[in-house]
Amino acid sequence: MVTVLGPQRPVAGLPVILDGLGVRGPCALITAGWRHDEARDEPIREEVKLDLRNLGLYGAFRRLEREDSELISRYTARQNAVRRLKERYRAAIVPAIAAWRALSVPKVDPCPYLDQAVANIQAIDRIFLEESDRLHAAFEAEARPGRDPQVRDEIERIHRELSECDTVLLAGGHVGVLRNRMFFFGLEQMLRGKRIIAWSGGAMVLTERIVLFHDHTTYGVGLAEILDRGAGLIPDVVFFPHARERLLLTDPVNVALMARRFAPARCVGLENGAVLAGPRLANIGEREAATVFEASGEIVPVRELHAPAA
Repeated sequence: MVTVLGPQRPVAGLPVILDGLGVRGPCALITAGWRHDEARDEPIREEVKLDLRNLGLYGAFRRLEREDSELISRYTARQNAVRRLKERYRAAIVPAIAAWRALSVPKVDPCPYLDQAVANIQAIDRIFLEESDRLHAAFEAEARPGRDPQVRDEIERIHRELSECDTVLLAGGHVGVLRNRMFFFGLEQMLRGKRIIAWSGGAMVLTERIVLFHDHTTYGVGLAEILDRGAGLIPDVVFFPHARERLLLTDPVNVALMARRFAPARCVGLENGAVLAGPRLANIGEREAATVFEASGEIVPVRELHAPAA
């Protein structure tokens, strides 16, 4: 079962949720998105008061960087190829979104090109994911990280610690780093069937597509872009933590674009106080803290989403 929370600041809802679910521990803790602060988990330990086992994914990868130069060299080459792919993706997506915005200016007559403009954006997103998949598959086939003795030792350690834990707590932080470290050690598979409580970037990683977003930048309105595939444990949803702070939700055109671009997945904004729980991820937290972006440009509170794949 998966429980999704909004950002845990300024008020942490995690202790109440754990108590309500009857979690007694031990709990696995994933904080790889905190990067160099991964092990500084005292704030969570002070709030939760349970036996927490930090899986140390970021630290494990740092050890490989120091000791396994050949594998890390191949990994770095793959990441550089992904960055070059991302540059081409941005070059394609920027004019496509600009076309959507230009065609969405209110007019008396319906615009016959608007649906095609959305299809163009979706096609660019799809091609990026397919090319990213190809690069990841090539790395796995050529480098075979799972056969590396040091990687295998870390995977066995992680699997052993997970097997002793009742629940997995998945924190946020840098979502790209969190996603990459989880996938490198195979957590997207290990977490299947586990009880998971995830918030912010941790919730994003559990979906099928991770979307980076921020409309308020130093150079004007930003553009949402796909980071990569997620674990797929929560299908047909795209999560946007801190949506009110980071997105122009007062702009119906902006909201409609997000809703239509990522359809049939539902775009869900998560604020502090959001709690989506139960078999169908029902909204049991603050009503306005979990919202769905509609194709009409409206924003409405979530009632329930669906049954997670996990």
